[in-house]
Amino acid sequence: MQKTMEDYIREISSVLEQNIQNRKELTKPMTDWLRDEGIQKGKTLVIVASGSSYHAVFSALPFMERYMKNRIKLITPFTFSYYEEPGDDRIYVFVSQSGSSTNVVEAIKKYQKTGRQAMAVLGKVDSAIGEMSDFHVTYGVGEERVGYVTKGMTTLCCYFMLISLELAEAVDKTEYDQTIEQLRIAAGNHHCVYKQAKEFCSSHRKELLAMKSAFVIGCGANLGTAMEGALKISEMVHIQSSYYETEEFIHGPDLQLAPDDTLFFIDGGDQAGKRTREIWQAAKEITKTSYLVRLEQNEEHKTKEYVSSLYLAAFFQYLACWTARERNITTEHPLYAKFEEKIHCKTGDYEEDAPF
Repeated sequence: MQKTMEDYIREISSVLEQNIQNRKELTKPMTDWLRDEGIQKGKTLVIVASGSSYHAVFSALPFMERYMKNRIKLITPFTFSYYEEPGDDRIYVFVSQSGSSTNVVEAIKKYQKTGRQAMAVLGKVDSAIGEMSDFHVTYGVGEERVGYVTKGMTTLCCYFMLISLELAEAVDKTEYDQTIEQLRIAAGNHHCVYKQAKEFCSSHRKELLAMKSAFVIGCGANLGTAMEGALKISEMVHIQSSYYETEEFIHGPDLQLAPDDTLFFIDGGDQAGKRTREIWQAAKEITKTSYLVRLEQNEEHKTKEYVSSLYLAAFFQYLACWTARERNITTEHPLYAKFEEKIHCKTGDYEEDAPF
C-alpha cells in the first residue's frame, strides 16, 4: 500500500532514534572524508543546499557551531553556480534529498570543472546526482517518495548535528553522552508535537480552512523551522506565507497585519521565549488567529533550544499536510503547466507519489 505524507511524518521519531543509536556507522563515511580533506586543519566547511535541505542545515547550524571549531558557511546551489569561487581553504559538500535537483547538478558540474572532486549528501543514492558525484553518502532517511519532504528534512538536520558532534575534539565523554541524550529526547518529542498538531488542526478546523495568508515567526535554531514552515504552507496550501525572525517582524512586516491574517510564533523554550510571547500576545489585538507553537518544557521533554528544531518542525509538517488535504488541494493553477514546461527543477529520473 502506498504511503502518504502523514505516514512519513509518523515515521520521523523512530527513524531519528535509530539514526542516533547507529550514529557511529551512519556518520563514519562523512567524518572520515572530512578528515581526509583537512577539516581539522581549520578549513571552512561550505554546505551547498536548497529548499528544505537548506532549512535543515540552517536549523542545525547553532548546534554545529557549538561543537565544531571550523567556520561553517551555508549557501544555495544558485549562489554557488553564479557567485562562488571555490578555494583550497574550503571544503564543499553538496546536498540533495531527492538526488535529482537540477540546481545541485549545475553546482556540481561547475565544481568538477575546476578539477575538484564533489561530495554529495543524498537521500536517494540511486539518482542523477548519485551517478555524477565523485563521492556520496546517505544520511539515513530511508524511503520517502512524497515530494513534500518531511522525514528527509528532519533526519538531514539530525545528521549534520551528529556529524559535528562526532568531529568535536573538545567534548569529553560526559558532555558527549548528555548531548546524545538531548537528541534522543528531541526524537521522542517529534511524535509528541505531531500529536499536538493533530489536536490543534481538529480544534481549529474553521480557522485553518479559511486561512488566506500566513506569517511564521521564529528565532535561533527555529528560524530554520520558520523557513520550513512557511515553505510547507505555501507549497501545499497555496497561500502566501512568509517567515521572519521574531524581533525583525515588528520592524516593518507587522505594519501590513489585518484581522484575516494567520500568525504562528515559535517558542524554542530558551530566554528568547519571553519576547516571543510578548509579540504573540500583542498580535492578538489585530487578529484572533495568532498562535504560539511550543512544547511544554517539563522534565520528561525538556531540551536545549539548539535541538528543538528537530521536533517543532513537526507542527508545520502536519499542519500543511492536513490543511491541503482538507481543502482538497491536489494540483496547481491550470497555467502552472505552461510555467513547468519552460522551467525544470528536477532531472528526468525524478519520481514522486501524491501526498494523500
